[in-house]
Amino acid sequence: MKTGKVIEMLRKAQGLTQAQLAANITTRKAIIEAEHKDRVLPYNTMIKIIERLGVSLHDFEDYRHDHQLPADQALVYQFERLSDTSQMSELQALLVDAQQLLSSSNLKYIHQLIPILVALIHIDSYSREQLTTLVMPVWNEVTATKNWSKTDFFLINNMLYIFDPLTAQQKGKRVLERIDQYSPRYPLLKNAIVANLAYMGIKNPGTISKDQISQYLNESIHLTEQNHRYDLRLLSIIRLAVLNHNIDQARQACDVLDEMGAKPVADIAKQDFPELVLK
Repeated sequence: MKTGKVIEMLRKAQGLTQAQLAANITTRKAIIEAEHKDRVLPYNTMIKIIERLGVSLHDFEDYRHDHQLPADQALVYQFERLSDTSQMSELQALLVDAQQLLSSSNLKYIHQLIPILVALIHIDSYSREQLTTLVMPVWNEVTATKNWSKTDFFLINNMLYIFDPLTAQQKGKRVLERIDQYSPRYPLLKNAIVANLAYMGIKNPGTISKDQISQYLNESIHLTEQNHRYDLRLLSIIRLAVLNHNIDQARQACDVLDEMGAKPVADIAKQDFPELVLK
């Protein structure tokens, strides 16, 4: 696979626009020409681009030489990339793939993914007790491990949605105490957790204080700005504005998301907070 095609594939997998990938490294024009005209970027620029794409140099070269991940590893990779999505069809497709791989895969994450995906798909139709019963064996298995992997954190982050709101906040606080050893390498993983805890706090008043929600959201804004994920930064700005009852500011941020080509993120915000939709 040509270098430009690998850049484009990984960029889209990360949910980055060309401008976001280029920010403070090179120009959007250079990224466009690399992706579509096979322009060769300087070595130092490529190293920074690969780092922002979230893969190692070794993995990037594997993709360039058409290395294909085993099906079970590829499915786990897709799950990590979908952790911020609310697209039910994508979750359902992952569940079907995981069930098909269950008998042939020795990868522990496949059997752990299945109950989590089932719970996420039925989060509005199953009782809280049913949802907790589904995921508690996975929670116990993952949290009993001394050293958590990046994938473990993705599993845990998704399971937080499934517990009752107060339990989720208590467990989330303990998770954050352990993630700091990983956050220098995976800052957006820490962002996913603090942003989700903040969102659950907004939707479930009384589970944590308004000050704590603000702290989580401000940390999210800082992490996403540092890592040039301006779409996720705006999502946290929207949540902070809603928390402070500044609906006009939240609507303006939604408009900016639309203008920068991040409509799916704007749609998530409007789905989460219907008051943002002008009638």
